[in-house]
Amino acid sequence: MKKTKLKILNSLASLGVTLEDLYKQETAQINIHLSDKGYWFHVVLKTHSEVDCKISSFPANLWARTNKGMKYQKYKSLSTLQSSLVRLIDEKVDTIGDITFSINKECYSF
Repeated sequence: MKKTKLKILNSLASLGVTLEDLYKQETAQINIHLSDKGYWFHVVLKTHSEVDCKISSFPANLWARTNKGMKYQKYKSLSTLQSSLVRLIDEKVDTIGDITFSINKECYSF
């Protein structure tokens, strides 16, 4: 059975943060919400002092890295980061829900 394409309801660029802000992870962290799930995913862009990119959700029992995250490479734009996150959600989560991005002022590194 073929999955339907995930609909993105907003963009990372619309959140009013820069990629630099997100990599600092001191004041802002991305959350990913799916309309058909009761939980969300935290996006971690830095682990300790290393650049990273992974999503995690304790209720979903999921922790996964993007390709650049596995290589400890930094994203150069919000749009490429967003594309990688959407692709990872599509691959790892059984969902047909819409995607919404938000910013969390509490930052988690797990």
